[in-house]
Amino acid sequence: MSISNYGSLKSELSAYLFHQRLTTRYDNCTELFETAANSRLRVLPMEASVLLTTINGDVALPIDYITWRTVKPTTTPYIDELDYVHPAYLPATQHNRRPPLFTIEGNTFKARPANDTADAYEFHYYQKIPKLAGSDTNTNWLLTEYPNAYLFGVITELAAIMRNAEMAQLYKARRDETFQEIIQRYALTTGATSPTVRTAEYI
Repeated sequence: MSISNYGSLKSELSAYLFHQRLTTRYDNCTELFETAANSRLRVLPMEASVLLTTINGDVALPIDYITWRTVKPTTTPYIDELDYVHPAYLPATQHNRRPPLFTIEGNTFKARPANDTADAYEFHYYQKIPKLAGSDTNTNWLLTEYPNAYLFGVITELAAIMRNAEMAQLYKARRDETFQEIIQRYALTTGATSPTVRTAEYI
């Protein structure tokens, strides 16, 4: 059968397992698979952008944030992007520093010198894969393009619950092979986060 949404995925899981004893665990195991996918994948469909408005230079990150790609100012002429620095470096920033600096500390985006103009920053980042659990009609780009990734990944988690090590190892290998296929497919269209990244060793 075609796997096009969460309901059809659950039906296929039951068909693979030959029973429905673990249907109450499908939501949990699907979220566990999505956690694994979010930690492994950094590909084109996960790229997103949002306009940020800070207060005293700070603002909360998007709730679906994984990691940043670049930050572009929308109100500062002649500057293409902000420079990233380690959080320890930011407090020492000069007031008139150009280009401005930014860092990520906890769940907060921080820019210095502060520019609290509305929508002052165009923030490009990798976002989490939209969750499937919650409605049988839910779908997302990963399920649409790689239903086998969800199928193999969720079965891996279900096999662990059943303490079936052989089954878990088999489907983990198939899941990881699919992850690698996805990464390779988008390798030519997804570049590095930025050529101007300063780490803790910079200080």
